[in-house]
Amino acid sequence: MFRINYKLKDPKEIVPWGEEKKSLTWFGLTDGLLWIEAGDSVIYEYSNDAQQQFGFDTKYNEYQISRFIEDFSETFRFVAEPVPKCFYDNVEEFLTLINKWRSSYTNEPDEVYDDFYDKRYEPLTNWFYSRGFDSGHLIGGPIIGAFRSGDNIKLCWYSDYHLENGTNLWSSPKGIYEMKYSDFVDEVNRFFKAFHNEMDEHVGNVVDMGIKDVFVDIHQLTVENQFRKQISAQKLRHLEHRFTNWDKIKELYDRMLEELNTAVK
Repeated sequence: MFRINYKLKDPKEIVPWGEEKKSLTWFGLTDGLLWIEAGDSVIYEYSNDAQQQFGFDTKYNEYQISRFIEDFSETFRFVAEPVPKCFYDNVEEFLTLINKWRSSYTNEPDEVYDDFYDKRYEPLTNWFYSRGFDSGHLIGGPIIGAFRSGDNIKLCWYSDYHLENGTNLWSSPKGIYEMKYSDFVDEVNRFFKAFHNEMDEHVGNVVDMGIKDVFVDIHQLTVENQFRKQISAQKLRHLEHRFTNWDKIKELYDRMLEELNTAVK
């Protein structure tokens, strides 16, 4: 099962911005909870220890859901393009390998390291990072990526953030879930449609009744609501094929493995 779950807050329950003049924008009105079911795992669910240590009222990620949509949708034009099977089969260990390869050059002179980074490391890793995002707005946020091969796709996530007692921040700090690409696309479309339909209702209620003691630019709110829906529709259309120079990437990948194996010997 793959499902993107969310729960928007009632506009009256959202903490407004500012001190003297309280205000809210469209982005602020997307405040809510977000969690992703991927098989038996839940992404963006805090561990029991994290809930106790930080005193969270909820076990799920609490933030403006629009931020997730922005980051996630930026990957769509890359996610749609299948990656070669050799990378798809080993995507789980790719991040570990490239970090190890980069570390092997950290003590080299600057000119050697810069040449390595610009001509080998970056061209090799672009395909990987373009299909993922780092949840950088969250402390210890996981890196989440989606990698397609043919009719299948792997959703991968990873976070190495630990609490003071050494336990994990998240209930599922890392994992992989494989599904049909068509199921992935269907769920993403369902989530986007449900979110924007609910935001239509929220915006309509704010336009009609306002929010007590909070300033909302009604004109800007309605304009941005329409604009955001249009942007989402454009991003969803990006779930189409693009083309990458996989021969060059495979060449660099093989060179990385050769250098790492030589270093071990």
